[in-house]
Amino acid sequence: MYQHTGDKETKMRSRRILAIIPIALTLIVSLPAWAHPTGNMITVGEKVLWSYINPVDDSNHRACIMIWGKGSEPKVFIQSEFPASDYMLYTKQNEIYIIERRHLQATQSFEVRILKTTLESKPKVIWDWFKDEWRIGEGGFFMISDDQIVFGRYPEVYSLKKGGKPSMYFEFDQAVNRIRAIEDHQILLLGNNSCYLVRHDGTILKQWDNLLDREIKDPPLNRNQIFDVDYDNGKLLMAYWGKRSFVFVAKSGKRQTILQHTEPLVPHWVAFFGKEKLLFSSRLVFDGSTPKPHLVLFKEKNQNGIIWNIQ
Repeated sequence: MYQHTGDKETKMRSRRILAIIPIALTLIVSLPAWAHPTGNMITVGEKVLWSYINPVDDSNHRACIMIWGKGSEPKVFIQSEFPASDYMLYTKQNEIYIIERRHLQATQSFEVRILKTTLESKPKVIWDWFKDEWRIGEGGFFMISDDQIVFGRYPEVYSLKKGGKPSMYFEFDQAVNRIRAIEDHQILLLGNNSCYLVRHDGTILKQWDNLLDREIKDPPLNRNQIFDVDYDNGKLLMAYWGKRSFVFVAKSGKRQTILQHTEPLVPHWVAFFGKEKLLFSSRLVFDGSTPKPHLVLFKEKNQNGIIWNIQ
């Protein structure tokens, strides 16, 4: 195990305090009036899937999963029947695991269930509804098996067996905002200002530091942070929320802004798609309307194609 050093109790108290602000901001962004960026985006073979709501301006916030492949238009893959719902996604080979979350107005609480499917089959429930006090999946997740999930919840990484209680998956010396499973039994951990490629025991294989530009003024929602990352063969792809930009980091460590947005577009999801890159943003205007999606397939600078863009 990768162990903490120094006064562990003091560190844990400090990290619990630091956790309050990011969690509060996440709750704010997750309100139905703003709808997203709760959820994520994955690739499965030649397809890309992402979570949103359908219709996009649905005041009841019924979640959906959209799917797209080259030569086609985006369409609904799965539609939730529940208001105030969200989907979170993970793929292992050709299998797709889906966390469906719903908010219960009567008790002001959340419930989740886990579905399993493929591109060709109907989803089946493998974990039925249970109370979710941990906001499971919001910070990324993956499945060890159909009976065990690993998920990120600031500032740690947890494991949960079906019917059990969460426990720490491994101890890590830095706070973790988000996790993403990578092929070859590796995990990408997104911290406050760093990103780590680690083994399943927390051993660091590769590390990227000083990801944030501290000179940014007036970032969206006052959040100068990296919102999402993906990794492929030594390369890193980042959605830099605070800078309204998408950043590519080469094997050499050289960083390049590949797409720069202006207000009101805010980047939040990324995924490598073969030699191309998927860059997902939303329009946050705070006028009571739902954020409108803007998904780009990036090939090279000035040679990107818009996949989904609703004004």
